[in-house]
Order: sequence, then C-alpha cells, then structure tokens
Amino acid sequence: MLLIAAIGFFAGQCGAEEGSVLPDIVFSLKVWEGTYVSQDVPGGVKSTPAVSTIWGVRADGSELRKLVDMGGAADAPTLSPDGRWLYFQCNAGGHYSEYRCRPDGGGVENLTANHGLGAQWLDAYGCSLSADGSTMAYTVHDGSIGNVVVANADGSGARLLAPELGYTYMAAMSPDGRSVAFSGPARGYRLLLRDLPDGTVRELTPAHPDSYAPQFTPDGKTVVFVRRDGDVYRVDTDGGNLQRLTSGNEYVEFRLSAQDSHGSTDGPRVSPDGAMVAFIARRGGAPNLWVMDLDGGGQRQVTQRRTPCGRPRWSPDGRQLAFVSFEGDYPQLFVVGLDGGEARRLTDLPGAVSLVEWRR
Repeated sequence: MLLIAAIGFFAGQCGAEEGSVLPDIVFSLKVWEGTYVSQDVPGGVKSTPAVSTIWGVRADGSELRKLVDMGGAADAPTLSPDGRWLYFQCNAGGHYSEYRCRPDGGGVENLTANHGLGAQWLDAYGCSLSADGSTMAYTVHDGSIGNVVVANADGSGARLLAPELGYTYMAAMSPDGRSVAFSGPARGYRLLLRDLPDGTVRELTPAHPDSYAPQFTPDGKTVVFVRRDGDVYRVDTDGGNLQRLTSGNEYVEFRLSAQDSHGSTDGPRVSPDGAMVAFIARRGGAPNLWVMDLDGGGQRQVTQRRTPCGRPRWSPDGRQLAFVSFEGDYPQLFVVGLDGGEARRLTDLPGAVSLVEWRR
C-alpha cells in the first residue's frame, strides 16, 4: 500500500530557513505504492510511479531535513563546488527538467525549460558539473532517443554535443570543463570523448562495448568506468592504457526490489585525490563496498553487510564514504570510515534513500 504516513511527513513546498547549516550530504528519498517494478521498453524504461524529495544531512547525522518537495520525482541532487547551488532533476511539470536552488531549498529555477534546442526535446536529466562549477553536461530525450547537451551552469548557451551520433547519454564533464565523456546505444555503449567546443569524437573503448558510468580522475587524464560484465576499468583520455582493474565483481546496477529488472547503473567513484577508487562488488553474499588503488592494487572490502549496498560516494577529505544499504524494505544512508569498522546509519526514513552526493 502507499506509504500514507510518509505523505504527511513530506507535505510542504521547497525551502528550509535561510541561513541554516549547509548539509554535508544531499540525497533523494523515493516512495511508491506496492512493490517497485521496472522493465525496459522501446525508447526507455517503464517503472512504478514514485514521488521523490531532496534531503540534506550533516555527516554526523544531525540537521536532517527536507530541502525540495515539488511533487513528482525530484532526484539526482548535487551541490555546486562553491556551495551556492543545489542542482537536481524533477518531473513535476510532466516532463523532467534540470533545476537548481539555494542549498536551503529556496529560489528554485528551471534551467532547461527554455534550452532552445527544439521542442521535441521534452525531458532533461543527468547533470554533471565541471570542477569549477561553470559548465554542465546533461541529457535531453524526445521519448525515443537521447542526446548529450553542454551548457553554462545557469542553463544558458545549451547545445547538443554530438547529435550526428544518434542516441547518447551517461555524460561526465571533465574537471576543467574542456571535454565530455559519454556512452549510449549509438556506438553499442562504447565509451566516447569529445573535446570542447568542437573536437573530434574519440572512441576510448573501440573493442569494448557495454561501457557505462564514466568518471574522470581529478587531473582529467583518466576515465574510470564499469562494464556490463560487472567489473571496473580505466582508460586514458587519449584512448591508451586501457586496464581491467577488478575481476568477479558481478555488479552493475543498484536495484530497489527483486522486481526492479532495469535497475540504475551504479558506477565506481574516484577519490578526491585521484589515488583510489570506491566500488560495489558481489563476491559471495550481498553487494558490499570495496576500495582499491587507481591501478587496481590494494583491493579490500570496507563493509560487511548482509543486505545490498550501493551508491558509494567519497567525502571531500577522502576519509569517509557515504553509501546506501537496505534496512527492512528500503535502503537508508550510511557513512563509514575508509579503514572500515562499523558504519554509521544516518537516516531512518519511510522510503528509499536513492542517489547521494557530498558537498565538495
């Protein structure tokens, strides 16, 4: 049944009081009726209708509060590097748009309602910001295919990155904002890279289709990603030095239920200093959090949970990792030290803690 108790809990509009303490971690909280089900359909994914809100919390579990509640599904929150803006996507208007607001939830503005790319592009989602917060990449979708877009951080100057390729998405902006790594059906999910503004598209993994969720190292020289086989790989941005870093992970997607057939790609994350990679692996038992060196050495398991873990995210100082793991029917938010030990549970909310990001 619908989480009736949660509806009253979520009631209200965007906004916490101005001047309140900035959250260390932002995340989306998803609720739905019955069992969560998803499946692939032509042009996309069909899933159980859900309502999502954006929340913030301090790393010690204090100051837990709802920041954004627009109705519909508000998801994929991220904070700008200077801490001024909270970016997120929401379909409250019937289609997804990229939004931003103050970190307290006030001053919401739609960044993609008037992107000027053509009326056929009804949805916009999947924001990735450059390290200086000046540039972003996201995806637009017309109901059948998607295309990567590059724009200024306020949504101005939007342009399609590589419309000649066909269906592309999964975009990651380089730290310096000068190139974008992306994937998609257009090249069998081979990893692609285009230097901005008009560089030639390079295939980074020509012999390796099914490459997902790229992330740049902080120096912008390497891209780390996950393949359909479940393992973590790296490749230099010139296409050289392709390496398989793990073996036997058996993990690609985080799933909200046993009937969540599509799931959501849950890729590796590079540490702030670029020296390590956090990832999820299922190596006997439930998927758990692991870390390793950037060259694949020093692999070790950080959590020992009996329920599935996902969404690893580094703290800005690289000493802690946030992640989600199931408690009962829903995943909740946890933080654990890099050296392992008992993870601290930060939330006990009537719904699924989904996408998570730290304030940089």
